[in-house]
Amino acid sequence: MDVVTMLVMSLAAAAAAAGFLAVEWRILRNPALLLWSAGFATIVLGCSLSPVRAASFLVGVWFANGLLVVAHLLFLFGTARFTGRRVAPLWWGLLLAWAGLLLLPAGIDPTPAFAMTNSSLVALAALRAAHLLLSRAGTPFPERTAASDALGAVFLAHGTFYAVKALLVPVPGAFVSLVGFKGVLIQVSLFEGILVEMLLALLMAAAVRRRREEAMTALAERDPLTGAFNRRAFESRAAEALRDMAAGRQFGALLLLDVDRFKTVNDSFGHAVGDRILVALTGVLEACLPRHAILARLGGDEFVILVPGLDEAAASALGAAIRDRMARESGRGLPTGATVSLGAALFSGGPAGLDTLMALADTALYEAKAHGRDRLQARRLEPPAERVPDRSGPGAATQMSAQGGCCA
Repeated sequence: MDVVTMLVMSLAAAAAAAGFLAVEWRILRNPALLLWSAGFATIVLGCSLSPVRAASFLVGVWFANGLLVVAHLLFLFGTARFTGRRVAPLWWGLLLAWAGLLLLPAGIDPTPAFAMTNSSLVALAALRAAHLLLSRAGTPFPERTAASDALGAVFLAHGTFYAVKALLVPVPGAFVSLVGFKGVLIQVSLFEGILVEMLLALLMAAAVRRRREEAMTALAERDPLTGAFNRRAFESRAAEALRDMAAGRQFGALLLLDVDRFKTVNDSFGHAVGDRILVALTGVLEACLPRHAILARLGGDEFVILVPGLDEAAASALGAAIRDRMARESGRGLPTGATVSLGAALFSGGPAGLDTLMALADTALYEAKAHGRDRLQARRLEPPAERVPDRSGPGAATQMSAQGGCCA
């Protein structure tokens, strides 16, 4: 396929990508889509100016190829908006390096300098975009999905290609003439550009749509005040976790907790203060709980936590850590002396029904309140013992109690 045909195909692919992402932006209203669309529109303008390079080197080569750098900076800043990470405006300073090419002495072949500089600048912007999408360093990007990872992989491959391209410019025959589109790397670049344009546009739209779907799911599963799971989401996740724990004969604990005298706090200080206490308590719990714990707000000031692998000693230590951290939060915009009481249902091995654990933890929480509040009270659910023959007579059997006593 000749170079002119590939250039036309690249222009058409970029135009289609710009239009597609602009339509997606009108539907989804994500600013990243608008920046990405502008990037492809900039490529369209650059490709449109390329045919005039024989008549004007300044417009057809310097300005047209400079627009390719601008397009990738727009891709970079669009990616920053998508990931919620910050990219310094100094990145636009890359254009100064491109502007510096106008200072090359007259009478020398500008092909190597233009090719190496353009490829290096494009590689830098693309690799930085890939880093934003794939790296977990810096500002958290918890919404990583298969689509966003694939988008990062395409940026990574694209940036690597241009980095290698910059290194191959001095090879004889690689870049023969920028004006006449002669050289192996020019043809390969056009083919790679067509492929990348299509992949980027599709993955950009897919990543944003996936982000929107996850946000809608989160709205259905999360408590709007605290961000913790709601009751429905907790019941679904806890039931699945309990099945897995039963299959592995794993022990654990289910904890219920609430704020002591919460109604009095609301009546004395107002519901806004009560809301701040609940938000602060959620932060305390998230800081104290292991990553595999499942936390939910059941309603009002009542929270529930399922923690696989938590034994009696660890439950006691966790309760102390929560109460101590909550005590430190008191006075930081919260009423002094805001405390919490906890009831824990401990279980080990065998199946444990969620309703049974909730009822047992509720009993333990009631006991914590009765014993003075600001404490953890635990009760243990013992697995049913196997039936053993009774020596006193045929058919007789004895079964151990399924519920043990309580412990402070």
